[in-house]
Amino acid sequence: MHPFVKILCFVLILLLTNTLRDQWLIVLCAGLCLMALWSNKRNFLRIVIRMRWLFVSLLIIYAFTTPGEYIPELLAYASPTYEGCVLGLLQITKLLIALASLSLLFASSSKQDLIAGLYMLLTPLKLFGLNPERFSARLMLTLDYVEEFAVDTNHKMTFNRLDAIHMVVNDMPSPQVIDLQLPSFNQSDLWVIFTMIISLVILITRHFF
Repeated sequence: MHPFVKILCFVLILLLTNTLRDQWLIVLCAGLCLMALWSNKRNFLRIVIRMRWLFVSLLIIYAFTTPGEYIPELLAYASPTYEGCVLGLLQITKLLIALASLSLLFASSSKQDLIAGLYMLLTPLKLFGLNPERFSARLMLTLDYVEEFAVDTNHKMTFNRLDAIHMVVNDMPSPQVIDLQLPSFNQSDLWVIFTMIISLVILITRHFF
């Protein structure tokens, strides 16, 4: 699949999280998580484990701040509510959908392909003065710097060592020649784009009418 189409699919999935009913949201989350585990199990689990405290925080905030029916036999009026727990779990579900979709995007595309897809996505913004070539080149260089900094054992990604990033960047060779190759679309990509356009029209129609 063309990287431009993959990025559009990712955006469409994020839009769907705000329009689908709860039961379909759970089905989508389960399907994407299974696909992410199948394609890139180690990285996806590592991301989810790192986000565990955010999940717990979301559940606590929604459970104790959302008005509704208190869960009995806990802390009386200081107890969480049923409605808050449901909303908290739904927010966690949406976050898992985003993480699983992003994991699938990264697992199925190289860095160069993603930059090429992003470049094509930003090309219409030339009408508003944005230079997609410069933006894509800077994004690729930034990803290179972050990747080399992350694998450097002498500079760990901690708050105490963030000031060392500029030292690593200064030691890297420059300038670089960036070869941005744009793959061609095939027939299946065109059918996916057509399906996404129809889906967006349906979503917009349901939302405004």
